[in-house]
Amino acid sequence: MAVKTISRNFLKFLVVILAFQDVAAGVAGSIMADIIKAFPQYDPTIVMLVATFPGLIQIVPALFYGKLSKVFKKRTLLFVGLSLFIIGGVLPTFVDNLWVIIAMRGILGLGVGITMPLSVDVITDFFDGRERDFLIGFGTSTIACIGAIFFQLVGGILADAYGWHYGFLTYLFPIWILAFTILYLPEPERKQVSKVDSNQAAVKVKLPKAIYWVSLAQVLYSGLIFGYVVNISVVIQADKLGNATEAGLAISVFTFGTLIAGFLFGKIKHKLPTMYLPVAVLLTGIGMAICYYAPTLTMILIGSIFGGFAMGIGLPGVFTRVAELTPVGAPSSVGLVVAGQGIGGVLAPFGFQVIQNIFNQDIGRFPLAVSAIGLVLLAFIWGISVMKPKRDIEATLSQ
Repeated sequence: MAVKTISRNFLKFLVVILAFQDVAAGVAGSIMADIIKAFPQYDPTIVMLVATFPGLIQIVPALFYGKLSKVFKKRTLLFVGLSLFIIGGVLPTFVDNLWVIIAMRGILGLGVGITMPLSVDVITDFFDGRERDFLIGFGTSTIACIGAIFFQLVGGILADAYGWHYGFLTYLFPIWILAFTILYLPEPERKQVSKVDSNQAAVKVKLPKAIYWVSLAQVLYSGLIFGYVVNISVVIQADKLGNATEAGLAISVFTFGTLIAGFLFGKIKHKLPTMYLPVAVLLTGIGMAICYYAPTLTMILIGSIFGGFAMGIGLPGVFTRVAELTPVGAPSSVGLVVAGQGIGGVLAPFGFQVIQNIFNQDIGRFPLAVSAIGLVLLAFIWGISVMKPKRDIEATLSQ
């Protein structure tokens, strides 16, 4: 199908809306209490797979995204990814079997594992420099957060009004994104490697080791942020700083901080061209520390918006750094970041449990302290690595 010629501004709109459903799997989280009640014969941990299974499954296509993008056109991947997302998202509306619902959520996860790296990859195909940095920050932080809020809010409203099944109808919404992008988004031109002999070409497209180190850091970063996500509500209610609604407010404030940061990511990266990632990780750790020491709900909200803002710099920062490090002609590496993010989320509960057992501590404030200390250490290590002399970095990247 021929794609119509579009303006540059409309192209920007098309590439950033691809991030709208990046974290949309959270619909199940907003209606989880109702789903648990609907399946009393199952342990709640099993039922919670409805919320967590997509994050596990998205790792698989994300790991292979680079190879997929070399074999298939981006528009084909877009169609497949969004179709899997919509089908896997909507079908639980019509199903009463828990295991079938979990399987459908796995299909949704496959879609997310394709569309999430694609949403960044397409931006790097069409734009570069400060324009690319702004769009990656705006897409992965601002638009993704708006999408998360939309899916959770509308999913909850539909579930309250008509029953938990209907919360999954929210996944019909991205049909318009699929229609607009298939109709108007052009296929990016494949970037060509200079004509050299085959041996030299093979060296040119080899991924530098730095990409794997950055992706590993993303595993740690995502895992450490998990300490905040699952414990902040426990702290607020256990210490009698607020109720469930105010605990939800803290998460919303964190998300709002991330949303705001998306507008400013390009400018911050321009001001701190080498240190933007270590600074973002450090500030996230400081936000966790504020929440750990906070004696009042107000201080927790301050720490939350602080940490959320920093994460809104760190997440697009990792995507941008990996895109910059990927040589022309090499498979896209942004899928490794998405996989790292998923792996961090999957492993985090086990990691925190081990640390809590070692120090004989429980959930609540202690995991926030672990997150804060871990993020500060990660920022320190990351800062040391980017402060290496340029010759050392170039030697590392050429390996």
